[in-house]
Amino acid sequence: MWTGQEMSMAEALMISGLGLLVVFAALASLAIAIIIISKVLSVILKSDVPKAAAAAAAAPVPAIDEETYAVLLAAVSEEARLTGEEIRVTSIREL
Repeated sequence: MWTGQEMSMAEALMISGLGLLVVFAALASLAIAIIIISKVLSVILKSDVPKAAAAAAAAPVPAIDEETYAVLLAAVSEEARLTGEEIRVTSIREL
């Protein structure tokens, strides 16, 4: 393939294409590995979620002052692009 001092245009394109193929193959394999690992971890950690949710529900909720309530409502209405009258807040809790 590349035996002399100079490369032809076809050889240069072939080597560039091979390099791009190697990079994208590595990225695809990393993406697949991340998907597989996240599925395995979600199955493993799924049994721990109800215990943590029960513990969080039992914790006392601190009272929210009016200023914090107003800031939270303004942030939610801005993000949702709704007015304050279009939003009905039933509860505020930390996630």
